[in-house]
Amino acid sequence: MTIINDPAALTRDAVVAPDAGRELIVATGADRIRFLNGLVTNDVAGTPVGRGCRAALLTPKGQVVADMRICVRPDDVRIIVDRGQAQPVAEALSRYAIMDDFAAAPVPDFRFLSLLGPGAGALLAAQPEGELAHAEVGDGWIVRTRELGVDGFWVGGPPDAIVALRARLALRHVPELAPAVAEAARIDAMEPKFGVEITSDYFPMEVGLAETIDESKGCYLGQEPIVRIRDRGHINWRLAVLDLLTPGADPRAGDPLESDVKPKAGRVTSAARFPDGRGVALAMAHVSIPVGATVRIRGGDGAATIEARLRAEVPSRPRGR
Repeated sequence: MTIINDPAALTRDAVVAPDAGRELIVATGADRIRFLNGLVTNDVAGTPVGRGCRAALLTPKGQVVADMRICVRPDDVRIIVDRGQAQPVAEALSRYAIMDDFAAAPVPDFRFLSLLGPGAGALLAAQPEGELAHAEVGDGWIVRTRELGVDGFWVGGPPDAIVALRARLALRHVPELAPAVAEAARIDAMEPKFGVEITSDYFPMEVGLAETIDESKGCYLGQEPIVRIRDRGHINWRLAVLDLLTPGADPRAGDPLESDVKPKAGRVTSAARFPDGRGVALAMAHVSIPVGATVRIRGGDGAATIEARLRAEVPSRPRGR
């Protein structure tokens, strides 16, 4: 498969994204819907068969444990998580199943391929419609998604089937986006990554997961601190995208932000450059730093100061508020 460095390909036709290593958990048992609905932040009970929702598993204090795409099927629930998370998330869910008919197990021989862009659907045997809609096609499973700022699909299945799919796409001259370009596109689209932006140090609203919170459903683990924060209307941090203004100078994860108003204004979580030289970064920025403000990034190793402009912030309130 041809590797390309053209980010515009994402909006032009169809492109394969680099393998993100997503993993699959299958939840079974008669209580699976009720149990998950009472544990995670989104409305699993209100999600129909063939559709899905993005949800977070929190600690009792409201910090993020897991970021999940929960897809409801007739006889089970499939949960998509980031690389390395299937086993710990399955164990975390199972710990709460005391008197429930519920089991969660990773599926080790299952892989995902991301096919993105406006031409992606024409290359697949099924095009499920709607957010996280999904359908089975032979040994494969197709999930509608949004990644790197564009619409597309995750195609999952046994490793051999995914290898065969890549080969068929290569014969149709579908390219793969270079990893460095994909990372820049992720940052530019303000898409948080588990273990990088999404960590247990923060509340979901602070790390771009406000959309996972359904405020009309019943109780879930960690709800009380989330409601307190909502009612007080205050968080300390929020995820923001920065445009790097200093040519050729790249910050690293952990480098601190500062401004004249707020000396300790946050920290960089991710940074990358597009092939044209445009630099972008994601940062946990203090809420006192407004959109449009210029901040300074101090290199942790004493490197020169990098100037950046806070371009936009990820919404910190659930949809509908």
